[in-house]
Formats: sequence, structure tokens, C-alpha cells
Amino acid sequence: MNIKTYQDAIEFLSSNEQITFDDSFNLSKLCSRLLRYKDGENQARDIIIRVQDSWEKLDKATENVWNDLTEAAGLYPYINPTTVSSSGLLRYEYHKSPSLPNVYLHSEQQELSLQLLDKKSVVVSAPTSFGKSLLIEEIIASNVYKNIVIIQPTLALLDETRKKLLKYKDHYKVLVSTNQEPDRKLGNIFLFTGERAVEYGNFPKIDFFVIDEFYKLSLDRDDDRAITLNQAFHKLLKHTNRFYMLGPMIKSIPSSFQERFEFIWLHTHYSTVAVDEIDLHITDKLKAKEKKQLKRTNLFKLLDAEKEPTLIYCSSPNKATQLSLEYVKHLFETNIDSGNFESENVEIIEWLSENINSKWSLIEALKIGIGTHHGALPRHLGSSLVDLFNEGSVRYLFCTSTLIEGVNTSAKNVVLFDKQKGRKKIDFFDYKNIAGRSGRMKKHFVGKVFRFETEPEQMELFVDIPLFNQPDAPLEVLINLDEKDIDDSVKDRISGFNELSEDLKAILKKHASLGIEGQLTIVKLLEERLSNYEQLLIWSSFPTYDQLLTVLELAWDNLLKKDENKADIRSAAQLAVLTQKYSSFQSISALINDTANSSYWIKNHQDFQERIDKATFYILNITRHWFDYKLPKWLSVVSDLQDYVFSNNNIEPGDYSYYASSIEHGFLQTNLAALMEYDIPSSAIRKLRNTLNPDRAPEVLIQFLNSLSTEELKSRGLIDYEISKIRKAF
Repeated sequence: MNIKTYQDAIEFLSSNEQITFDDSFNLSKLCSRLLRYKDGENQARDIIIRVQDSWEKLDKATENVWNDLTEAAGLYPYINPTTVSSSGLLRYEYHKSPSLPNVYLHSEQQELSLQLLDKKSVVVSAPTSFGKSLLIEEIIASNVYKNIVIIQPTLALLDETRKKLLKYKDHYKVLVSTNQEPDRKLGNIFLFTGERAVEYGNFPKIDFFVIDEFYKLSLDRDDDRAITLNQAFHKLLKHTNRFYMLGPMIKSIPSSFQERFEFIWLHTHYSTVAVDEIDLHITDKLKAKEKKQLKRTNLFKLLDAEKEPTLIYCSSPNKATQLSLEYVKHLFETNIDSGNFESENVEIIEWLSENINSKWSLIEALKIGIGTHHGALPRHLGSSLVDLFNEGSVRYLFCTSTLIEGVNTSAKNVVLFDKQKGRKKIDFFDYKNIAGRSGRMKKHFVGKVFRFETEPEQMELFVDIPLFNQPDAPLEVLINLDEKDIDDSVKDRISGFNELSEDLKAILKKHASLGIEGQLTIVKLLEERLSNYEQLLIWSSFPTYDQLLTVLELAWDNLLKKDENKADIRSAAQLAVLTQKYSSFQSISALINDTANSSYWIKNHQDFQERIDKATFYILNITRHWFDYKLPKWLSVVSDLQDYVFSNNNIEPGDYSYYASSIEHGFLQTNLAALMEYDIPSSAIRKLRNTLNPDRAPEVLIQFLNSLSTEELKSRGLIDYEISKIRKAF
């Protein structure tokens, strides 16, 4: 074939034909020409990666040529050292990681690694497959810093990082909970979300910090975590100006940030995998219902034909759950053999039957290699599903943005089924983030993205960091800055805040991410109706229904943001009822059964299987969103505000801290609950409550548990899944 252009090369390599000597010569000649020009490097590298994917079809006489081209493109991880020249071998060994065994860095990774190991700060924007996260481990393995903070946006990503860093436990204590104390002899690695970094009060002198997905500092992304992440960033900059910030597709950063700090800024499109994008969006003019049905049918046909590991991106947890169950039903109805994975997934199936619901359809899905991953699942369960996907025991994983934002998988294919992220349309940045999950270096050289929606308009992101662009910064960010760091141009905006009492200012700062205006409104309401609220707000331990409802109504009316996710809760009263039941049962399984067997649910969902599946999702979603996260924060802020108001009026205040902690930790003692941060299910912790000393640090408890034999753990009622999780935590 006459191959003269990049497009010619892509078409030929996609044709599945043998690569003859002449074909190989034409391809290599094209690559050599492209590599001479900056604008052609990405195309040349893409061709080389596709040749690596077709290596078995390559004329053997030309392998050395392609090894040389692979080196010229800087793709050292793909080089076969047995066939390169002696000088090439020297360059190959130069790109070997000095700290990570049997790891070779590509050329741009190597440049960044040298800068980081030389204690330079680095800010990098690069594609998913660049290998940005590998450099975090490179820094840790090198031992150049003693105390390191790593901030990542999701708990799923933090858990993945924790697992990778277990091998360094002889040199570093890894802290994942705000209740843990740093080690005074070893180094410390703090694995936190931005929120936990703000909350943590026991940092030693921090030598270096990492902010992963740093584009989330920008308020333009409309992410409710941006304010807290900016607070964490500001807090860490007080410790050190040595940092590594990484993210994808970021075109520029504030000039004021670059002027204030010395760092290396790299914006690159260097990628180590190639991606084919297949447009499957429906162009026919159809009614909405018909289009929805056709889109679903086309997806199922695609999945029936594809046998490689595939992520199916959906807009919400509910959509991912429903679509996965519809596909399972489709497979049963059409008698399509999707394989039998029951024996491979038997441990997780047993846990689901015992602790969620034995009739939940996810169990049947897992038996045929289908799973879901979203924020409504218990954390350890989401982690296990990713592991099963990477191991091949789950072939199709229906997921949301919780998996897309940073978690590495072995996905060959990614299906973009929806065009929304929650209720908002995904933009080009989101789309590329999703597409970037396809392919895996040295495993799937060429990933595929099947697009059921049109590609969003192309863009690259400007990260507007409020700390360094204060005129556009919200009050919630400004009030946490030191006086010397506040620009003269915004001082009038915080003058009203500065006139408040020091006690109230401290509370507002502590809970700034929940909004300043709403907190001040609650204070005003309490002061105006002091006698009315006195009986309903002055409580500790566990509240009555009316006491809890009063707290939740204050928060619901004043702290909820516009269009904020409510996770299927429609009112403060509904949340109060479910919270009271949760407090009584102290069991998710019991709450699911109570819900599914209620007269309301039986009347509105008469099909038994549908009722079980919907009730299970409903309670799991509420548990993760409300009980594990938002409700404890609401209880904490209202507790502090009523304490302030009543104390100023010489009235003994209430204290909701015990109840908030009980809800947040699933009614486990604090140090025992911290074991959940190590991916250990709460079901296992409950079975071990009488065995564990709740006063010991979680890492000590994990070490103790791993000193017990499997037989000893089973004698305490633990099942194989729970024991496996304990072993993996050590």
C-alpha cells in the first residue's frame, strides 16, 4: 500500500493486514519525516504505538528499524533492549527509574522526574496516559522528602494510591484518616481529599505536596469542592513552596501564580497509547422515546460483539445501575453466552448476599461478568469492582465520573453513552477525560472510544485559581487568607466579615465550604426566635425526631445550594425519618429491607425484583451522600452555631458532635471506623469489635489483624471477602 500521510497510515494499520517489508518501509519513512518537526511528533508517536500493537504482523526484518523509531519518539518503555544498538542500550538504561524496579520512563517523564528529584516544583498538564501519577511514586520511592501530602479529588483515587504505596511502609507511615497522628521517626505520607487536609490539625513540617487533578481549583468548573481545595492549597503553601500539581488538558494557569512561585510549567500532548474514536450517535430524526430505545439497542449490540474490557460511562449512579440491569436482562432474554464468572466472583457475591440483599440483581450481574461503579456504592465495594475489572472477572463496568476522575483501569474500550454529568452537559474537557480511560500502556496499545453522543466543542481549560485571582474569588476563599495575602482590591469585600466577633468568624471559617450567607442567616433566625428554638436545639447524644427535624430544616432551608444533588431526598422531614430509622437499625441491610417491605414501596413498585433493586439503590445512595458525608457536616455546623448563640445569651447549649460522629462512622468508635479508610468493610469491623482495642491506632489494629490466622478470623465470623480485604490492607 502507498502510505504517504498520517491518515493513510491509520487506515492501513486499522485494516488488520500483515505489514510487509514494503509497508513497513513506507510507514517508517513517514514516521522519520514526521519526527523531524514539532507539529508531527504526536502523529509519529501515534503510528509507532499502533505498530507496537500490530507487532505480530510486522515483517521481522524491520523490527530493528521500529525499535530505533520507538527510541527516537522517546517511548523507552516500549523498547526491546535485546535488539537495540550499544549506544541505544545506554540511552535506554538512562531512562530507567532510579527508584522503581524494572520501570522505564518515556523521555518527557524522565525530564520531569529529574526536576522533581532535584527538589524543583512542577506543574504539568498532560493526557491520561502520560504517566503523571507514576512520578508521585517515583518521588516517594526516592526518599528525597520526609513529610508529604497528596491531595486527590476522590476517595476511590486515594484508595488506589494507598494500595500502591503499601510497599513503602518501612519508610513512611501512610495516613488516610484525620484522626491519625504522624510518626515522629519515619516519614509520613498524608493521603487526603482537600477537605480532610483543611480539617487536619496535626501536620508536622510538610516538605512537599501533590495536588492531583489541580484543575479542580478553578471555580469555573462549578465543582462544590473548589473552595475547600483552595483552602487546602493555601494551607500547604504555608509549609512549603515545593509541590507537584498535575492534571489533563490545561492550556494555561494564572500569571500571578507563576510570578509568585518558582516552578516548571509543562503543557504537553505526549501520550503512550493511541485512541480510535468511533461515532455512533443517532442522526435520524426520531421522537425522544424512539431515539432512547434505539440508542439502548445499539449499545447492547455493541457490547454483545465486544469481548474486551469495557467501561460504559453514564450520567448518574441511577442511570449506570439501571442500564447495567437492563443489559443483564437482555442477555438472559436473548440467550447470549457472556461467560460464567460466578466462581471468580464468589467472594464478593457472598458478601453482597449477607450484607446488602441476597436478591439484589447486582449478584446475578456479577455471575456473568457485569458490574457497576458509582458513588452510591460502599467504598470497599467500588474498590473491589475495579480490581475485578482489572483482573478480568468483570468484563463490562457501567460507571459514572467517580471512576473516570483519575482511577486507572485496564479498559480497552470506553463507551460514552450519555452527554451529561449529573444534570449538566459534559464539555470537551470532561469528554477527553472520559476518553482518556481507554487503552493501557503495554497492555492495550490502542484504546477505543465509542461515542453515542456528538463530540463537544473543542477547548482547553484555563485554570483560574482564586487564591491568585482574588477579584473573582468568593468570600468563602477570601476569609481564610492571611491579612498579608489579601489584595487591596478586595479588602472592602471582607470588611463586613471582619466586623463580626472572633468566635463567630472562627465558626464561619471552619465551615466555609457550606456557605457564609446561609450560616449567618441561621444565626439571625436563632437570635430572633431564641425561646422557640431553645427546647428543640439544646440536646446531645441521640435526638428525638422533632429535635433532629428542627436541625435539618435549618440546614435544608439555608445551606442547600441551587441545583445541589439531594440524592433522592425531597425534604428535611423525609431525611429526618430515614436518619431516625438508620440510628435505630444501625444496619444498611435492615434499612433496605424495611424500605422494600413498606406499604408505600409495595404499592408503587409491585414487581418484587424491581422493588428490591430500586430500594437497594435508594438506600445505598442516601447512605453515601447523606449519612457518610453531608448530614454529619450539617449537624456539626448547626451545633457550632447554636452553641455560639445560646452561650452568648447565657443558655447552656447543646452538643451534636457525638451524634454527628456516630452517623458519619456508621455507629463505630472513631479508631475502629478509621479501618474503613483502609478498604475494610464495616461488616468485618463489627464482627471484630470485641477483639480490637478501640484506643489503638488503625495501623496498629491492621497489623494485629494480619497476625491472626485465617482460621482465627473465620472463628470470629468473618467470610472470605472480609478476610481478603484485611490481608490487602497490610
